[in-house]
Amino acid sequence: MHFQILNLLTILVICVGVPLTLCDESESEITSEASSSLENANSDLTLEETSNNLTSFTNSTGADNINATATNTTDTANVTHKLVHCLANFGSTEVQLVNDTELIKLLLPQSNITSRDVPASCILVLFYSKYCPFSSMAAPHFNALPRAFPDIKMVAINAMVYHLFNTQNGIVGVPTLMLFHNGRPVAKFNDSEYSLDLFSKFLAKHTGVAAVEKAHVTSADFGGPVTSVPAKDVDVFLIISWMFISGCSAYYFTKSKFWKWIVETVQSNWRESEAHAQHEHAE
Repeated sequence: MHFQILNLLTILVICVGVPLTLCDESESEITSEASSSLENANSDLTLEETSNNLTSFTNSTGADNINATATNTTDTANVTHKLVHCLANFGSTEVQLVNDTELIKLLLPQSNITSRDVPASCILVLFYSKYCPFSSMAAPHFNALPRAFPDIKMVAINAMVYHLFNTQNGIVGVPTLMLFHNGRPVAKFNDSEYSLDLFSKFLAKHTGVAAVEKAHVTSADFGGPVTSVPAKDVDVFLIISWMFISGCSAYYFTKSKFWKWIVETVQSNWRESEAHAQHEHAE
């Protein structure tokens, strides 16, 4: 019976792979120390492997983040520079000067067009002022654009007279060029230099439409429709504004202590001079 139990234990030890040693007390202490050393070594190995795994995971995550950032940047760039599709021959032979009512009609969108991929009306609007010298510098170059881009309608509106679109489109200065597709703003010209070549590159960048010919600024373009000479007539609104500011300043000055001191000083000197004159007359 004991022999069978011993054989059974031996088979179990071989199957499990755990060395079963019958030892005395001294051998047990040595075995314990060896087991402790083995456990420490295994622990160090486990920590090192875990550290390496974490480092590998961090590097992998960083690489993934870089790839994701690059992908997002590419996607953003693609969205930013997405071209709009313009109707063919929608433009005219020259720039059209409009007021706010006419521009509202031109920018009235078609409800069935909801994407930039669908061909629709493309309108380039110049917000200008006839008193602004920079608007006058940009005028002849803008007047020459219709000959190069017959598919895009060129219109100009006096932003100082018609203020309706200034707030809606963020117009804070003139001249400002804005491109509209199906009545919706697409892009704004942000360069501080105004030339026919830069205007053409701006349109080609956002519409993909190439100039049909190498247009040049001619002497006729300096004559109009947008004037290239700053107006020198009197700005009535500017005069009214200055009158209002002057009136308010004078009113608040009369309420100040300094004004009261001036009035009292003048009155006092006036009374003293009258009294002195009466005294000399009496003598």
